[in-house]
Amino acid sequence: MNAVPKLPATDPAGQVDEGNPWLGLASFTEETRAFFFGREEEVAELARRVQRKLLTLLFGQSGLGKTSILRAGLVPRLRGEGYCPIYVRIDYGRDAPEPAEQIKQAIRQTARLSGEWTQVGVAVAGESLWEFLHHRDDVLRDESGATLIPFLIFDQFEEIFTLAQSDEFGRARAARFIAELADLVENRPPKALEAKFDEDESAAGRFDFARSDYRVLIALREDYLAPLEGLKNEIPSITQNRLRLAPMTGTQALAAVLQPGRKLVSDEVAAAIVRFVAGGAELANAEVEPSLLSLICRELNDARIAQGRSEISLDLLAGSHATILTNFYERALADQPPAVRHIIEDDLLTVSGFRENVAEERLLSRFAEAGAGADTLALLVNRRLLRIEERLDIRRVELTHDVLCDVVKSSRDQRHEREAREATERLLAEQRSRELTARRAAARARQIAGACTVLAVAALGAAVLAYFSSQRAHRAERVAQETRAAAEQARGNAEHLLGYLSDDFGRELESFGRLEVLAEFSQRQIDYFHGLPPALKGTETIRNGALALVHHARALRALGDLDVAGANAVEAVQLLDRLREAGDRSEATTIALALAYGAQARVLESRNDAADLPTGQRAAALLRSLAVAPNASVTARRAYVDILVRIGFMQQASANGYEDAVRTEREVMRIATDLGARSLSDLDMGAYYAEACSWAVQALESLGRYDEARRMGEDCMALADQVLERRPGYRLALHAQGILAGVLVSVATDELDPKAAMRVGLRQEQVQLTLLRLDPNNIQSLNNFAVAEGQLGDSLWAAGHLREAVPFYLKQLDYVGRASAGGAIFDINRSATMVLTAIRQAQLGEAAAAAATLAAGASFLAKLRHSEPPGSMAVVLVDAIGKNGQAWVAFERDDVLAARRMAADAVSELQAATPHGGEQEFSKYLSLHFAYMLEGRAEYQLGDFAAAERSEAKALEASQAGGAEATDDRRRRAQCSTWIAMAQARQGRLSEAARTIGPVLRFYHDLAARNHGDQWLPLELAGALYAEALSDPKTGAANLREAARLIDGLPRELQSTHDVRQWHERIRQAQAGAG
Repeated sequence: MNAVPKLPATDPAGQVDEGNPWLGLASFTEETRAFFFGREEEVAELARRVQRKLLTLLFGQSGLGKTSILRAGLVPRLRGEGYCPIYVRIDYGRDAPEPAEQIKQAIRQTARLSGEWTQVGVAVAGESLWEFLHHRDDVLRDESGATLIPFLIFDQFEEIFTLAQSDEFGRARAARFIAELADLVENRPPKALEAKFDEDESAAGRFDFARSDYRVLIALREDYLAPLEGLKNEIPSITQNRLRLAPMTGTQALAAVLQPGRKLVSDEVAAAIVRFVAGGAELANAEVEPSLLSLICRELNDARIAQGRSEISLDLLAGSHATILTNFYERALADQPPAVRHIIEDDLLTVSGFRENVAEERLLSRFAEAGAGADTLALLVNRRLLRIEERLDIRRVELTHDVLCDVVKSSRDQRHEREAREATERLLAEQRSRELTARRAAARARQIAGACTVLAVAALGAAVLAYFSSQRAHRAERVAQETRAAAEQARGNAEHLLGYLSDDFGRELESFGRLEVLAEFSQRQIDYFHGLPPALKGTETIRNGALALVHHARALRALGDLDVAGANAVEAVQLLDRLREAGDRSEATTIALALAYGAQARVLESRNDAADLPTGQRAAALLRSLAVAPNASVTARRAYVDILVRIGFMQQASANGYEDAVRTEREVMRIATDLGARSLSDLDMGAYYAEACSWAVQALESLGRYDEARRMGEDCMALADQVLERRPGYRLALHAQGILAGVLVSVATDELDPKAAMRVGLRQEQVQLTLLRLDPNNIQSLNNFAVAEGQLGDSLWAAGHLREAVPFYLKQLDYVGRASAGGAIFDINRSATMVLTAIRQAQLGEAAAAAATLAAGASFLAKLRHSEPPGSMAVVLVDAIGKNGQAWVAFERDDVLAARRMAADAVSELQAATPHGGEQEFSKYLSLHFAYMLEGRAEYQLGDFAAAERSEAKALEASQAGGAEATDDRRRRAQCSTWIAMAQARQGRLSEAARTIGPVLRFYHDLAARNHGDQWLPLELAGALYAEALSDPKTGAANLREAARLIDGLPRELQSTHDVRQWHERIRQAQAGAG
């Protein structure tokens, strides 16, 4: 669009009168300003800023009404104060004039409508913007002779970073425009003009260098603020006079509804509309997007008119909830190809119907693959269906509002299962070629399996026929001899076929096919085996049948059917044990028995059974002599690798088991390297190497060895990439990638760099989503995707984006809840996730949401009680963790007595329980740590300082017993020591308190020196300074001032939390001499 001097023609949706006082998604204008309410404060502040400085920057998220504020608020206000507003929107196309010429043309045309220049004809063609507005004595006056100040308004300024960057011509034109604009707003003569002055000094007399009687305003979306910052060297003024537009408050939104529609809506209904748009929040806490509010009001008013009503009533609002949003959704996509709808519904909404957000680059790629227009994303953003936000330097796209989720989910649910599956596969943009190969491999494998099954059944028939024929040998000895020979040959063929189906083909399906397919085919082999007469079950038949049971157990364990998986693993062990007891000490049977024990260990692990690690170690012991022998077979070493990888994982769940885990996984990596992992001559071993490496890196991170963890993690990530390049869609390599990315997120978090954690976390999320789409019912994939979402939430929380973090925690809770079908260990994970989510909600003051989150855990606990045996440690842990969560939430709402009581109940329950094995012991220590920590804080608040000291000391002891040395663990111990020092000081033991807090302060000062954006660290340091102030009155005042400074410097979102407010008040009272 060329720069124009007047308002564009209004959209029909923008027509407004007393019967239609809301515009929907259209912007307000000067002509419709009588209906524009709710932004009076922002308009006044913006006007003050324009009058004060030459350049003003207005920025805000899409949908907050920037254009309406400019056109219906600011412009009428300043027009009456001697300003001449000139709207400018640059056309970067090849056929348009240079941007400077477009701007000058707009100024001339507007000036002719508003007044005239005093020096007509002084401007010359081709001169710069600075020259155009600095001619001496050339000013703009209105009809009365009053001076007018040209006011250039650049709305949609982000187009310089989008439309202008489409080709080299546009980029060059944009660069010239920036240079012109920079000279104008910085009020400096262009270099070319200064060169003319050097040649002709008299030329300078034509210009007034002191003039600044013009104003410039730039308005752009907040997600383009970062590229604008890149212009600060050319335009330093862009950093000096800014106004960030926030969502409307509840009061503002109420005014926007009531004042234009006073005759159409009551106070009660208006308040209900605002709460609806704010997602159910009360008016005092509401944050409202004006565009969505206006849309809802417009749709409700249209429904009122259609039904012939005089007012919008509550029943109309209730009855129109779904219809309003459905109509809006359908209109937004009416001219788009079906693939765009599918992408929005699959990529931007979780399986359970929560808002999803994806990287802008990924969504643009998905749209392009679907054949959508290049402007599709921009179009849907302008229609307010989608919005773009920048989170830790990553541009993310999501649905405009949570209220759209039900509509979008309903549309998605109406599609057929086949179409949904195809759409799901298209989600994997980065893995598209890999999955195609994977599907072809699985199809070939199924064909082979079908053929093999037919042959196996035929062979079985021949074998059975031969068997019964042989029983009639006394009647036909000659015939029987021939038949027995045929039977032996047929049975031999059957054994070989069964061996392939139960081992080689099983591994191929596990690598590429869905787990349901693996379970189906292994079940066929089990049925084949069970259907054989005992006399036909030779050694090889039994071994192959046992291997089929092992594959079936592994598949069903991953699908959450632990009862059948456990029974199959036990049967496999019994079958193979009997073979060994009968004298079969062959390598093949030993390997099969070890794999059976390995499968059994995995099932026990999912059940949170302490026998899991010993069972895995028994499997390793069976294989060790075979695998480490000088001439060990490849088969033995491969099986040893498979067993050891999981043992290394299990060892990390044991108290102080991290060093053991590192040693175990390094042994796996050494064996895998010998088998061709690093050279990629054996891709299976390459994937196993990456898997072992991922668990080793996780253990190193827990030990605080970050440099080593990062180097190893990045190296193994590259190896996994290489495996996937050669063997696309290989699940084990993808799994290793996901674990490695997750550990690197933890490393970045421990190194206090939440932005780096977010960047790696996004890759982790994509990998885990890929695995989940490949196997939607895989318990591990569900759990690992939940972990990825939780780590993204942690990154946002650490960076101070608290409310943005909560949806990620809720999504984590949703997915880990689905994974809880996989056994008690996942119920424990869900319980811990539930408590963390509830605490975060409580910290933000969302007490009702926190209570609802905790209440939802009751059904999971009831299910666990039903499925677990009496005295189950898993039941104790889930129950105690839930009580601990209730205690933390009570503490956050200042119900300290209840918090202490519930924390004490959790401690008592945990102390009475006897763990069996490392996993249970580790979980008990961790749960006790949090319960004691809260109990101590509650006791301190109640003035029982001796009890507080004891509880915090026990919390410290429980954490140390776990053996973890990651920064997060050390920070929690430092917090315990802070409260211990505070309690000691309150008891008058000042020197002891000083000795306690000294190392803590050194620890925090060291972290602060290398902090890369963790917003909570200053709060922890402030708490330690407060404790030192209590322990040393001589330095108390200085320490309290520093603590107060740290608290005051926290982001506003953190300052609103209960914890920060509590510390702020504690420090204030101490400074006042009352604390």
